[in-house]
Amino acid sequence: MATVSDHQHNFLPDAWPFAAPDNTLAYTSPQILDGAVFHDHDGEWQFLHGEVTDQDECKIICMGCAYSHDKSIGILSDLQPGWMAYRDSADMPWQSEPYTSENSVEV
Repeated sequence: MATVSDHQHNFLPDAWPFAAPDNTLAYTSPQILDGAVFHDHDGEWQFLHGEVTDQDECKIICMGCAYSHDKSIGILSDLQPGWMAYRDSADMPWQSEPYTSENSVEV
């Protein structure tokens, strides 16, 4: 599993909900966490704003930074590889389902 350089986050170490280390590499879009979270078939995490187009510039961050930005993703820590979660807005509950190539995102 790829990681980024170690750095500090805005949460207590014992509050980390994911099995993967907090410096695990994740893909994101600039408008993260209002749309979809993918735990892809290879075990990589993607925190995206929904449908990503060629105009979107996806970036690499660490999962700890994504969690610091929005701790509500912690509820998704048991999302299995090959599953996705989505919500219409940050104040809506997450819905999850398995995903296939039709609803996966290429980063």
